[in-house]
Amino acid sequence: MNSKTLLILILLTQACTACATDATDQDRPSSEQELNSSIDQSPCNPQATAQTRKVYDILLRMYGRKTISGVVARIDWNTDEADNVYAWTGHYPALNCFDFINIHASRDVNPNGWLDYSDLSPVVGWWNQGGLVSCMWHWQVKANNGTDYTCSPGTQPGQTSFDPQCIENPGSADYRQLIHDLDQVCGYLQKMQKAGIPVIWRPLHEASGNTYEYSGGQAWFWWGAKGGEAYKKLWRFIYDYMVSKKGLNNLIWVWNSQMGDHAWYPGDDVVDIVGRDSYYALQYPLWKEYRQLSQEYPNKLIALAECGNGDEVDMSLFSNIWSQGSRWSWFMTWYDSSYQKGSPDHQFAGRQWWQDAMDSNVVIDRTQMKNLLHD
Repeated sequence: MNSKTLLILILLTQACTACATDATDQDRPSSEQELNSSIDQSPCNPQATAQTRKVYDILLRMYGRKTISGVVARIDWNTDEADNVYAWTGHYPALNCFDFINIHASRDVNPNGWLDYSDLSPVVGWWNQGGLVSCMWHWQVKANNGTDYTCSPGTQPGQTSFDPQCIENPGSADYRQLIHDLDQVCGYLQKMQKAGIPVIWRPLHEASGNTYEYSGGQAWFWWGAKGGEAYKKLWRFIYDYMVSKKGLNNLIWVWNSQMGDHAWYPGDDVVDIVGRDSYYALQYPLWKEYRQLSQEYPNKLIALAECGNGDEVDMSLFSNIWSQGSRWSWFMTWYDSSYQKGSPDHQFAGRQWWQDAMDSNVVIDRTQMKNLLHD
């Protein structure tokens, strides 16, 4: 090969590389391009309280520019994981998510209970410090054995045959239990509303399970056990019950997508935000899923509603997730039930991950959130 031919080949190679780079950049839009001008400018509930509208407006204004940091409580009514993040980084995350998983063991309804959901001290304290409050609900019902509590559908003794279609049969025992549980949770949320606390509310999450992930996949919670149509009716029933009958106007409604499950989407009029849960959370797959959800739900904010290390894959550093092009409204790392205070190790997101996130200059902590809330 002579030198002239070699030079031509080098120039052609460089040109092709440049084209490939340009194509990649075009496929990865800037944050301004990511934002869709059709995103809803107010919550789906037209009666939302002024403070709830303010929180929604903050989410809207920050979307594409910054990401709000979040953690979930360690099972019960606490801020343990937020305290871990502060010990690692000197910053509190901006959002703490509380789970109504153990309402059956709350001392206000069970004298033998081990916690008290009617005591709002952890929630009020977090809000007063400038943090956003989120609530979710692993809605446990009596298992088939009549003793245990579970979310898992099935016919085994430790599973539940609880029927999400019971809303069409008000005379059934399942319907009565559903209303009983709803009333209990609504009571706690009403106390939050009275205290002036907006709640980013994520009920009935991960409904389709792995139905669309592989052949033979199925819903893994009872509220998804009868398919998409039954689930949508249940969501809309609960929305109407909580908003219209219970007067809960402090809720920002988050629906979880399992990807490819649009048939389970309850509707724009009863959803504010679309979330995605990921426990492999690698930067490129996350970007693809963010883009897909943004295109599928162009008028909704998109959030990384749960995230953390998977069984075999560690989550990408947040700075890499952001640089890839993902613009999640917020992220929420999961709790480690066996975590020992002071350890750098953590099942889902440890010291190194959180230090990188807080150092990235695109992650909002609790102090910054407090300033936004008081603007």
